[in-house]
Amino acid sequence: MQSDSVTVSRASTATIDGKDRRWSRLAWPAGFAAGAIVLFWVYYLQSARTTYLNSDGASNALQAWAMLHGNVLLHGWTVSDVSFYTTELPQYALVEAIRGLTPQVVHICGAMSYALLVVLAAIVAKGRATGRRALVSAGVAAVIMLAPQLGSATGLLLLSPDHVGTGVPLLVAWILVDRADPEAGWQRWVAPVAVGLILAWTAVGDQLAEVIAALPLLLACGLRVLRARVGGVPLRKLGYELWLAAAAILCVPLAWLGVKLISALGGWTISAPRTGLASSGVLGRNLQLAGSGLLQLFGANFYRIQSDTQNVFAVLHMAGLALAAWGLLLAVRRYFSQDLIVQVLVLAIAVNIAAYIFTVQAQNMATTREIASVLPFGAALAGRMLAEPLLGTRRARGRAHALVAPGRMIAGLTAVGVLAACYAVMLGYNASRSEPADPLAKVASWLVAQHLRQGLGGYWQSNIITLETDGAVQVRAIDINADKLTTGAYWEADSAWYDPRTAAADFILTFPPNWHPREPGLLVNKMETLAGKPVKTYFYGAYTISVWRQNLVPRLTQIPG
Repeated sequence: MQSDSVTVSRASTATIDGKDRRWSRLAWPAGFAAGAIVLFWVYYLQSARTTYLNSDGASNALQAWAMLHGNVLLHGWTVSDVSFYTTELPQYALVEAIRGLTPQVVHICGAMSYALLVVLAAIVAKGRATGRRALVSAGVAAVIMLAPQLGSATGLLLLSPDHVGTGVPLLVAWILVDRADPEAGWQRWVAPVAVGLILAWTAVGDQLAEVIAALPLLLACGLRVLRARVGGVPLRKLGYELWLAAAAILCVPLAWLGVKLISALGGWTISAPRTGLASSGVLGRNLQLAGSGLLQLFGANFYRIQSDTQNVFAVLHMAGLALAAWGLLLAVRRYFSQDLIVQVLVLAIAVNIAAYIFTVQAQNMATTREIASVLPFGAALAGRMLAEPLLGTRRARGRAHALVAPGRMIAGLTAVGVLAACYAVMLGYNASRSEPADPLAKVASWLVAQHLRQGLGGYWQSNIITLETDGAVQVRAIDINADKLTTGAYWEADSAWYDPRTAAADFILTFPPNWHPREPGLLVNKMETLAGKPVKTYFYGAYTISVWRQNLVPRLTQIPG
């Protein structure tokens, strides 16, 4: 009987242990999912309450709306120098299928992308770790990114697509690189194939992925293979790195073929991006812009902050930036002893910043978007590298297990916990702010009330008005080129909008010169030479609305899309 009791007891214990392991495996996905939902809602509140939309995000919303209504390849569209066709546009179309064409789509998608970035960075940071180390690794990554700074950083990270969302599929690729088992025959080549397809898909929508992901992956794998070969390791044991290197190379022509196929099928045309190396005379300025941009990304920017509270928050964000810098320095110092994903992240950060400094991409603080992926990559790297020192563990020679210093562990975890609490307070504060209503939204409502449905205006007053009115008022961008009043079909526009056979417009909306790169009066003055004086001129706030009793579209000089 005693033997039977022992057998039953052991069986019960095994069952309980099995259930515990099963719940443990489910806890992490459930925690990440719950975190993503909560973060999305808070980020949405911060974005919707504290930032104004502009025509960049509105253009993407209109493109997604066109895709949703049958123009899947965006025939006739000329997009900006980044298409976002395979990154944010499908996301916008999905949200619009539920919410319709509304300004909230931009806020929803911006919040969704950033929440995913935080969660995916935490997953990359966790890696294969378990227990306390997993919690610290994921926590450090999430804390660094937790509370985007109010102001320009919110507009960059939580609003319109600007390379920020590109980090989402790239982090998915890094998770595949990290979690695949190189010793498993099928994973040795299936994971690289999947990674190559993800990189190619992403590069169709944002060519920057080739620079900040494909190139670092190739370099990291190449260095590992070279070092292994010098150490006498046969090539047959380096299959995983070789497959990944091949994926990094092949994703570039594959993305190029994808863009060419879209073009051959009559799809969108991309505007020529700014390319070339920076002259030596601007390298100092570019270096300063890179430094200021990193401060903005990590929430430690003091520029144009007028609130004492925000200054305190910026100081606290310096701690997050310091954690990211510490993790990067540790990874660089121990580069060749690290696993592949750490090496890839180090090179991705280095290549991204170097490309920004030494090319013509660095122009002003708005171009910080070019190095946006440094934030999630740096957070993930910090999470992976800092768990050991924060837990007070160290490896001793001749020992299989790490030694633990309880005092260091308590100090490290307390510091991170206090920082997390401070950042959570910041996040709540940011989400509870409320800015005055967007004046452009007011003029949009006024146009609806005046039954002014189709008009023209500068780029920054065009697509945004169309979105603000859910398409009830359509304002198309015009410009002055070579002293001619021209269509705006060369940037974020559909050529059908300017077809004189089907398109119409009877007013021009203008804005003061301090908000527009040219004197707004020039648009109206030039139209007066073509169509005569307007029959009415309205003033609403800072806006001027000039109205004619004729179709103005045939008066424009057509620029091919």
